[in-house]
Amino acid sequence: MIAPDSPDILPRFQELKRRIQAQGVDSWLNPDKTTPDREGLLYLCKFAFFTGIVTKAEIARILELDRQERKELVKSWYDEHRERGCGTC
Repeated sequence: MIAPDSPDILPRFQELKRRIQAQGVDSWLNPDKTTPDREGLLYLCKFAFFTGIVTKAEIARILELDRQERKELVKSWYDEHRERGCGTC
């Protein structure tokens, strides 16, 4: 997982947010969760994944995850989605 103090967080956050805006779904973002830190980047990755903007491979690259970490993270997102329903982002 990307380090909380990584200098790559801000540019990756900005790029992902730009991609979300380009798809016209940025109004669906929860503004309370879009701070440019590691948690904000995780939120954008989850949102972008569930809206079809990024793939699992892109999540792994953005968050610097190995295959097992990526698998566990995405599974936790699906588990949360099944438990709480749509709108968990």
